[in-house]
Amino acid sequence: MVETNVNINRNNSEVRVRFAPSPTGDLHVGGVRTALFNYLYARHTGGKFLLRIEDTDRKRSTPEAVKVILDGLAWMGLEPDEEPVFQSARFDRHIEAANKLLEDGHAYRCFCTQEEIEQRRELAGDKIYMYDRHCLNLTQEEIERKLVTGQEFAVRLRIPQGDIVFNDLVHGEISVSGGEIDDFILLRRNGTPTYMLAVVVDDLDMRITHIIRGDDHLSNTPKQILIYRALGKQILEFAHVPLILGPDRKRLSKRHGATSIIEYRDFGYLQETMINFLGLLGWSPGDDRDIISRQELLDLFDIKGIQSKSAVFDESRARWLNGQYLGRSEFDDVAAELDKFAREASESGSLLEMPDKQQIKAAWNLLRTRVHFLKDLFDEYRYMFRDPDVFDPKGVRKHFMRDSVAERLASLADDFASLEPLTSDTAEQVIRTRAEEWKLSAGKLIHPVRLACSGATGGAGLFETLEVLGKNSVVRRLKHAVELIHSETFDIS
Repeated sequence: MVETNVNINRNNSEVRVRFAPSPTGDLHVGGVRTALFNYLYARHTGGKFLLRIEDTDRKRSTPEAVKVILDGLAWMGLEPDEEPVFQSARFDRHIEAANKLLEDGHAYRCFCTQEEIEQRRELAGDKIYMYDRHCLNLTQEEIERKLVTGQEFAVRLRIPQGDIVFNDLVHGEISVSGGEIDDFILLRRNGTPTYMLAVVVDDLDMRITHIIRGDDHLSNTPKQILIYRALGKQILEFAHVPLILGPDRKRLSKRHGATSIIEYRDFGYLQETMINFLGLLGWSPGDDRDIISRQELLDLFDIKGIQSKSAVFDESRARWLNGQYLGRSEFDDVAAELDKFAREASESGSLLEMPDKQQIKAAWNLLRTRVHFLKDLFDEYRYMFRDPDVFDPKGVRKHFMRDSVAERLASLADDFASLEPLTSDTAEQVIRTRAEEWKLSAGKLIHPVRLACSGATGGAGLFETLEVLGKNSVVRRLKHAVELIHSETFDIS
């Protein structure tokens, strides 16, 4: 029997919330934000964060998709407080609830076939078709006769008259007329429960107190409230979070780029970035801050801060935010991930060989405030680990194609070769001394040297860059640039 004494008791019991994804594909960032809001609210109130896998679609639900969900939540640090509940393992409880509703007269058997319903829908023409309660008034004798002959039936909820009114914690009071809802199905003709019934029974059995979910479920809420009432249960608290939109103000989807949390992880976003970014996507602590720590979110999060308008997913902001967190990261915090990206760059041929740990560390300490992703160190700044093979074309025309540049670079190569050691201070002294001797501004030497050593016209401080590159590399690159200038064979593509 379905328990009738489940007490939501919002005054004294702990808050219990749940994230309930379907394992039919990737874990969408919109779903992760929903999970995050649930997690934050549970932690803020001292409650419990639970996970339910809604795997009733047996054709589309796969073990691989379940793993994607678990891996994505684990990477975000959103671990449930109890073992995950699998909806497909609870069919007996759902059927039990449907039978109770039948016994109590809140539901009835519908023997209408799909073909019969389609015929009636066609006869309705342009009018919105609602089930006509064809089977509602069958006598018990008629029902028994159909059952004896083995006719299949669905179980429909009998919708009472009147309005369904509830207070959504995000959108405020919402009222729906019962006349707008037809007697929807609880159990299909094959005996399997529908989403509407399963989600209510599961939330009751899991002792959920607050349902925080996307507002694409808002239209389901009146129907679910009717099931709560029919089962004699107290209505839960609902908070429907507006969906995330792309820059074109349409629902975020693949056409806007990556949408899976795993894709963002693999691309190089940090956990701290995604917690910060998604935490402030449609929720505000009441100020205009851009950076907020996980602990601050835990301390400040409240459902009242959820905005009633859809938030726009601005990937440029996420990219900027990732750079901010990387700029604060010490080498040891990211060493393992850097090693992974270095190996990928080496295996792909982007780097000619695997750099050692000290090379990576020195480059990281120099450039960490300039990268947006860890892989940028081996892509945008790969010249830290290999001689440049491509040179900025505008830079070549501006800084190399001038009189005496080759001769100056050759002299500087000899100067650097004689330094022991080559440090940022000694490198700066050489360049400024030569500039004064040749009656040039220091920039007339700094820019050609940077271009020769990096192939680029911008980057970190030149003198610090030269120190990290090391004397042998600097001298070799300067001499190579001299050869290319004389031969006019620069690759400026």
